Amino acid sequence: MITYYIGNVREKRMFFRKARIDAALADNCDVLADFKLNGKVCFVLGEIPYADMRVGEYLGYARALKTRLPLSDSAAKELLEKAGTRVSLCKRMGKLNRLTFRAVLLAAALTDATRESWLNLDGIAYSFFMRLHMRRMLNRIAKNYEHVHVAVSDYRFIPRKACVMAATDGAIVLGRSRSASRRIGKIRFRKEKASANIALDILNGKRTVLCDN
Repeated sequence: MITYYIGNVREKRMFFRKARIDAALADNCDVLADFKLNGKVCFVLGEIPYADMRVGEYLGYARALKTRLPLSDSAAKELLEKAGTRVSLCKRMGKLNRLTFRAVLLAAALTDATRESWLNLDGIAYSFFMRLHMRRMLNRIAKNYEHVHVAVSDYRFIPRKACVMAATDGAIVLGRSRSASRRIGKIRFRKEKASANIALDILNGKRTVLCDN
């Protein structure tokens, strides 16, 4: 079963990060910040973390933090399959698109005890290709796990008859919140203005996704 979550981005982030037994989480750690501009939510996108590591190296590193057992190439590929993605173990993390990057994060978090998968895909702008890629990935994951929970920033990612939860102030409720995303490129400020405000300094020159909530 796949459940989609839409609405308040900070409520979703806190809800997804709650510790759960037998659950694996792919966080949106490549999102540096979010803020409101004229009533609309903006995500500030940073560089992909672990950019210089290859996919296989990252999976081995992440697994080494949990167990001393080495991760074979075949085991790494199996984890990627369970996370719904197919990517070369030799590809650098920094070359991945953000959807595939977060799938790799999920693969690194999976264990034999995993029953539920949680993916925070907030901050990924809508496109027809991305919708197709995302739905294929989620359908593959759903074949391996009892429940898949997905946070998205745009209602157009969500199939018509899907189960949808909406995050509001202090609550997660059954329902549908309409929000649409678009890229607005890089925003730049004069150096003295940016340095006077931490939020502007983070935003300066970074890629930004605008969500119409």
